[in-house]
Amino acid sequence: MKKEANQTPSETPTHWDSWKGQVIEAIVKNGALTWKDLQNATGLGKDALNTALSEMYELKQIEKTSEGKYRVCRELYEEYTEFLNRPRMPEKSTKGADRYPSTSSKSRSEIADWINEWKKLRKLDFSLEPKHFFLDDMDLDDLSKQLIRRASKEVLVVNPFIESCSLSKTLEGASKRRVKVTAITRPPREEDQRRKEKEEYHSKLRKEGINLVYNKDAHAKLIVVDDEVAVVSSMNFYSGSSGGRTWEAGLVSIEGDVVKSVVNSIRKLQNSG
Repeated sequence: MKKEANQTPSETPTHWDSWKGQVIEAIVKNGALTWKDLQNATGLGKDALNTALSEMYELKQIEKTSEGKYRVCRELYEEYTEFLNRPRMPEKSTKGADRYPSTSSKSRSEIADWINEWKKLRKLDFSLEPKHFFLDDMDLDDLSKQLIRRASKEVLVVNPFIESCSLSKTLEGASKRRVKVTAITRPPREEDQRRKEKEEYHSKLRKEGINLVYNKDAHAKLIVVDDEVAVVSSMNFYSGSSGGRTWEAGLVSIEGDVVKSVVNSIRKLQNSG
């Protein structure tokens, strides 16, 4: 694969902000990696990582060494190295502007592309034309996890019940990748028989670097990732809910003003906690 001759400094490299791009970035930053190391570095699920590797194999952009480690072709390695080492422009002051601006149209386009890739993998049929769509059951659970694993900047969560489960562990994984994670939840009740267990888990989340905020009035179930996509649903962060024992459903939006409204509401709740 040849690098385009007319590529300008403002352009992103090949596959950037896709599963394949996450794989390439991890290898460029860390050197050749095993499958497990790649999963830890990217936060991708099993199916997503295997899909990315398979597509890159077909394009002859990746190879596996005799030691079982993956490395990318020289062209992509050089392209990503140049891009990642490129000086970033300082953010402009937004004095007098909204504190939490909506995500750019470019970001919304990228998240739309990613969701389309995800729905193909899940063999789902829905349109992103209105920039909102409905999901239920395990599809809702899987997308929520994949979005959190994909996070690069910040994850905001509001949920009255956060206990140890696979969905909660994705928050731990995001924090370990130095993604800023804020979770607003209710404090364990004194009469709760599992109060001590919940308190211990909440303490663990704080030790993992998660900003856990108590608000006894929290009842909504919200997830926002990187100010790009919002999930508004009935799903709680415990195994019975996210694990499929109860039927849960919700709406996902990548519409800028909608996501911005959800973010601003979470910030207000966080400040009032």
